[in-house]
Amino acid sequence: MCHVWQTHLGQPSRKGYHNQEWASKMKSIGLHPSDTGKEGGNEIGQKMSDYIIPGGPFQQAYKELKKTGFKFSWQSLPPGEKKAAPISKVKYTCMACGLHAWAKPDIELICGECHAEQGIIEIMIADV
Repeated sequence: MCHVWQTHLGQPSRKGYHNQEWASKMKSIGLHPSDTGKEGGNEIGQKMSDYIIPGGPFQQAYKELKKTGFKFSWQSLPPGEKKAAPISKVKYTCMACGLHAWAKPDIELICGECHAEQGIIEIMIADV
C-alpha cells in the first residue's frame, strides 16, 4: 500500500527502487524497511523486505483487529463458485527474534528460540 500511496501522492523512483520517501512512509505505519528483513539492513534499495516495529501503529492495529476474531479472506469468489478446501497451516513469525513456524490456524505459540510468549504474529496463510 505504501507503493500505491507513493505512486499517487509521492515521488516514486525508477521502477522497483525503494527510495527514502517510501522508507519514511513505511516507518510511519509501523513497518521498518530492511533489505535483509532484519534490524541493521539498508532502508532503501531495489529488493526490500521489512519487519514490524514493536509497539508501532501496524502492531497495535493488528492486535486490535485480532481481538475481534477477524480473518483475512485472501480470495474472493463470485456467487455460486466452489470454495477452496479449509486452510490447514498458517505461517507465524516471532517479532522478537524473527523465527518462522508453520502450525494450524488459531494456535497459541511460544517461541522456542527466544522463549517470547508475546509478539508472535500470523503473517501468511497457505494451502498445504
